[in-house]
Parts: sequence; C-alpha cells; structure tokens
Amino acid sequence: MVKLYPVVKLNEPSLLAVWKGQGFDSIVVRLQDVISARTAKPNNVFYKIKECGGVHNFLEFNGKIILSLVMKDELIRKLDENSYSEMINTLNPDYYTTPDAETYDQEFYLSAKEVKRCVVETAKLIKLCPNSKPIGHVKGSCKKHLYSHMQLLKSIGISDFVFHVGDFFRNGSPNMISKAKDYSLFIKKYADSLILYGMGCQKKLLEFSFADAYVTFNHFVKAVNGRKYSGSCEYNYAGGYKPEIVKDNLSEMVNNIRKMEFQKKLFEGGVCKWAEESEVQDQNTPVQEAITEAV
Repeated sequence: MVKLYPVVKLNEPSLLAVWKGQGFDSIVVRLQDVISARTAKPNNVFYKIKECGGVHNFLEFNGKIILSLVMKDELIRKLDENSYSEMINTLNPDYYTTPDAETYDQEFYLSAKEVKRCVVETAKLIKLCPNSKPIGHVKGSCKKHLYSHMQLLKSIGISDFVFHVGDFFRNGSPNMISKAKDYSLFIKKYADSLILYGMGCQKKLLEFSFADAYVTFNHFVKAVNGRKYSGSCEYNYAGGYKPEIVKDNLSEMVNNIRKMEFQKKLFEGGVCKWAEESEVQDQNTPVQEAITEAV
C-alpha cells in the first residue's frame, strides 16, 4: 500500500498541527525551513527545536520523522557535511535524505561532479550522524547517472531511495511527467523501497502507485493559491487563504490514496502491471569511474 507523508512546514506556526489526527505514521520536515534563506545558517526556529530537545518533542509526535535536505541550489552551495551533521544531530530525526545536488539535462560533467560530491558527503554523514538513518536521494540528468548514484549509495549501505518528481510535474508537460515515471520505474528496480518526493498530482496517483510512499506539500501550495480539493478535482474557493483549507486538502488527499488502493485491487493480483523498462547499457560509464575514484 502506498503511504502518504505530508511535509510539515516548521517555520509556519499555523500549519504545525494541520496533519494531526489523520493517521499518519510518518511525516517530513525540511531543513530549508530552519535555516536562513540568505546565509544557510540556523534560524530562530532551529533554536526553538533545539531547546525542545529535537523535532519529535517540538511537534509532539512519536511516529517516524524524515528530514528532507531537498533545497534550492543557492543553499546547497553554502552547506557541507559538517553543517549538515550539526543540524541533523540537533533536530534528531529518524531519517534524513542524503544531500541534494545540481543536476541538469545535457550537463554531463557537472552532474557527474555533483553526484560524486553527494556520495562523498553522504559517506561522511553516516559516521557523523549515528542516530539517524540516511535515505538515498537519487540524482542525475540521465539513467546512467541515476544508476551510478544508486550503485555508489548501495556500496555505502543505502538501498532505500527517494526521487524528486515534483520538478517534472511543475510545468505540467506530458513529456516531463512521462520522464518522471520512466525514471521512477527505473529507480524502483534497484530500491528496497522508493519514496516519490513532490508527488502531489491527484490525477496521477494510480499511475505512480508502484512507489512505496508519496511526499507532498500540495495541501498547502493549493490552499495558498486559492484552490481546494474535492476528491481528485480542485476548484477555486472564496474568502482568501485559510489554514483550515490546508487541513481539508490534506484530508482529501488521504481519501484519494484510499480510493487508489481500492482501484489497484481491480488489477490482476492486486498489482498494476506497468510496462517494464530496459536495462541500462554500458553501465561502466565515465560518471561511475569519476565517482568511484573519489569514494
């Protein structure tokens, strides 16, 4: 069964409880919400959490908490394993996603360099953060990059992966959404579990239901843009933004996941049989070789 992990916005007090009472066993918090958008240094919210003894106490939540290191490129450049480890150990989540990277289409060597950096930092974080477990954030501008990153993450003991599909969905391009599915299916082959980050499109839930979990912030994004969910459909609402709409949107998304699971049972064996993807050819790529030299 696909699970839904809502993002809890730590620096917005009105949203700290909208997810409560809806049966979530895991939630996601973002590092970028507890650091300065300009300097990447810890902000006031970070120190409030520190005073509480960690993010579990701050949110009064006994379930699993995943700390997302997904963030804007300009923040990635300001952080390293030492700053990451200080904040991870202070927030004390159950899990953290491995460092983000700048990887773009057609930027082969930049992507290779960034993947190498991610793996090197991750290997150090594993030693520096013994109380939290890493989930491999798979990056790359093509399948060869993705494969290289996954194999290197596995070489340091990580086989649970997360893939950021939100960027592919952002402009609504059918080609980009198709690529998101293609890449996600490819990663799923090599993963013990796969989390799709930014998976908020309610019309595509069933199509991506091969994943183990969806991470979403769409309940807030839609509300702040004046949109409310009714089932998998959305419509404009009057009266301006209200936190109550965020909670209502999240409730609808939970219901949509339940409906999706019912639909899946209509398929043979209870599983949607999506088309198989071809294996990567020539897997010993320059990306793999470049990264291996650094690990």
